Amino acid sequence: MHGRFRREKRILFYSAVRGLEALSRALPRRVGLPVFAGIGDVVRWVDRPSVRRTTDHLEIAFGTELSRRERVSLMRATYRATGRNVLDLLRSFHREPADVLQNVEFEGIEHLEAARARGRGVVALSAHLGCWEIMGAALAARGYPVHVLVRRLFDSRSDALLNAWRGRCGLTLHDGRGGVIPVIRALREGALLGALVDQDTRGPAVFAEFFGRPARTSSLPFLLARRTGAPMVPMWIHRDARGGHRVRIRPELPPSTLSDPGAAIRADAAAWNRLLEGVIRRHPEEWVWHHRRWKTPPAAPSSAPSDFRTFPRRSRQLITFQSSRRTVSAR
Repeated sequence: MHGRFRREKRILFYSAVRGLEALSRALPRRVGLPVFAGIGDVVRWVDRPSVRRTTDHLEIAFGTELSRRERVSLMRATYRATGRNVLDLLRSFHREPADVLQNVEFEGIEHLEAARARGRGVVALSAHLGCWEIMGAALAARGYPVHVLVRRLFDSRSDALLNAWRGRCGLTLHDGRGGVIPVIRALREGALLGALVDQDTRGPAVFAEFFGRPARTSSLPFLLARRTGAPMVPMWIHRDARGGHRVRIRPELPPSTLSDPGAAIRADAAAWNRLLEGVIRRHPEEWVWHHRRWKTPPAAPSSAPSDFRTFPRRSRQLITFQSSRRTVSAR
């Protein structure tokens, strides 16, 4: 019975994706934006477990800063924002890859150029904020060699649809089956390697404070940067006042100078979480609050691996550019 439910869930999800894809093609963007925001409202009414998680997490983050009414208003805004981002993602499935740049502006591109000039590749630290899929496609459209570390969606057909679009946009995908060697090779050849470091997922991790609570944070991007010497450049995307998207690129996040490798990686993760928390506070409706960010409690003081050889064999495969299991795109 449980297996049958999973199959029906996958069928329903894929049918919804294809239906929304067709609707996105039929509507002009200026009409589609409010329509898909309304679809976000419908999802909010239907997916009550997601709403409860979002509400709980907003209380964790803003319980002492925002009133209950303000948090409810913010919760509603996140679902409408997700709907608008789904529209822009699905519309891009049937357009030329370069067309994505029509609604994207960049700020701080000089920081990325300065990092690339060092010749060691770049580890791009980002998050499930705004329309992150559009950010990767826009960087590729500007000519950057973008490599993406991917996880599969729970529905294989939707996963294939998304990956086909990524491939057309010029993204090189790594699904972990080849281990870390191709990833390290790509960085040494000058690749821009994206890592969404804002979720509690499988693989080596450390605990670092996030909105006042310890949060399990992937240590792999920081370890990759140390292994290759690639600079870590924070970047994210958000919707601007004109309804388009703005990619903001920050100067390199300097690695910790601590002599102990494990402590250094924990310090790197803590520095990233502090920066990301500030970004989310400026664009709170853009983040995926429904994700179980604090689901794993710290059982003991964390110790980050200092070398790939210390990872379990399976963990060596799990260099993950996180993609939500529950949505094709979320803000």
